[in-house]
Amino acid sequence: MQQINNSRKTMENEIVEFNHEDYQFIITRFKRINWKQYKGFSQYQYFLFVFDKRLAKVNNGDSITEVFNTEIRDNVFETFESLKQNLDVILSEYILNDDAIFRCLKVVEKLNPIYLDNNGKE
Repeated sequence: MQQINNSRKTMENEIVEFNHEDYQFIITRFKRINWKQYKGFSQYQYFLFVFDKRLAKVNNGDSITEVFNTEIRDNVFETFESLKQNLDVILSEYILNDDAIFRCLKVVEKLNPIYLDNNGKE
């Protein structure tokens, strides 16, 4: 028999996505394991995944093209500041347009614990 604890707070994971041409960027924020021992903003850990959507296969049975997302990069960052310091360089490997990089950085700002605190989400 499965028990459900409805009083438990929902998981505090945040995910943002950004697509540019053939690449999909997924940046996530998770509370650390044993997060109660960490104070302030270091209670979160950040993950970056980059997928390439160019790998496609034509199904011989019905001639429908199936697109596969292939993971081409993943990184882990200890703090939001570390993520922000490194993200610009990583994005510039895949995105040549400065405006697109700036739009992605604005989306990632939603993972900033200060941003979330100021908007009353936490």
